[in-house]
Amino acid sequence: MENIKREAISNVCYSEIINSELIDLIVKEINEINPELFLVGSTGDNDVDSPTLKDVRDSKVYWLEDSHWICSIFRHYFEKANRECWEYDLENIESVQVSKYDKDGHYTWHGDYGVDDLENTRKLSASMFITNEDEYEGGELQLIDYHANVVTIPKKKGTIVIFDSRVPHRVSKVERGTRISLVSWMRGPKLR
Repeated sequence: MENIKREAISNVCYSEIINSELIDLIVKEINEINPELFLVGSTGDNDVDSPTLKDVRDSKVYWLEDSHWICSIFRHYFEKANRECWEYDLENIESVQVSKYDKDGHYTWHGDYGVDDLENTRKLSASMFITNEDEYEGGELQLIDYHANVVTIPKKKGTIVIFDSRVPHRVSKVERGTRISLVSWMRGPKLR
């Protein structure tokens, strides 16, 4: 049975929705990625070579191919959440990003909404937790809801949260261990 939590309709959290066998398969595939292929996580405002980047974001990332089967899981939950909450005009999904935060890793408050091309923009954001919550401390995904409340998303392995890309959010500093999550975005025409 699905455990669904909604906070002021700014996000939809499907807690422990991805079964453990599927998460274990995802983790196995992620663990097989050569660590040398991970890149320094960048932001829309900072260049990877910027000396201040680590103040904003300290993580490593790897992009899965658009055709990877994990992308279909994200597409399913994007479409489900969009039907239930927003009914945005959506067109395409971005490839899934593997985000790895080691000790002291973090990503300060930011939004994902932005235009990379003239026609489409990020409208929905998603994060899937694939690390056991006892393997790290800190590293909470926090969002600011439409009432200016800080909402901390439960760190349960198998949870996927979908939220409006305009919502400010962050990953707090990892105090111990390594936090790995998968993130993606759905795009569509501006202001529709």
